[in-house]
Amino acid sequence: MSIFKTSWVIIKIDKVWIKDFVYTIFTCDYGKIKANKKLASKEKTLDLWYIINFEIETKENRNIHKIRNIKIKSEFLNKNRSFSEINSYLVLLSTILKKIPDWVPVMEVYDIVEKITILPPPSGEKIATSIEIKQILATLKVIDIAWELDLKHRNETISRILRFINANKIDSILKLSWIDENTKKELESLL
Repeated sequence: MSIFKTSWVIIKIDKVWIKDFVYTIFTCDYGKIKANKKLASKEKTLDLWYIINFEIETKENRNIHKIRNIKIKSEFLNKNRSFSEINSYLVLLSTILKKIPDWVPVMEVYDIVEKITILPPPSGEKIATSIEIKQILATLKVIDIAWELDLKHRNETISRILRFINANKIDSILKLSWIDENTKKELESLL
């Protein structure tokens, strides 16, 4: 048996029994893994958008590991967020679940989730749209990291954005601020 400490984000939750959950988590050190946790009666349930520090207990020939000593670092605050913004965040988590293989640590993907999670809740319509665009761009970067982003597009503006996503890190990508509603819809259709 081995015990490791790491940080992670929950990308999927399966309820096995009344207080027994299996979490698919993406860790910064070990990639995507499955772990279980039995909740105590007064313990808070873990949610999809938590970034957490924890210890993982592993054993040989085991697909589902045990987690313990959980400490929530941050979470995606869903209050005051629109449905489309929450949905964009869930699409990001779903993309990681589907496109990143198990046990492949990709620190850049973890950085993307961490940066998107700490974005503040919007205080206006224009800011909400801006945050949703950042989530779409982050999801496209995850697709690029998985080597599945097609850089060719019939629209030259979209093609330039895709090449920019391919060539840059998430910090630079999140600074794009001039994307209009039509471009946003076109980018969203690529997810």
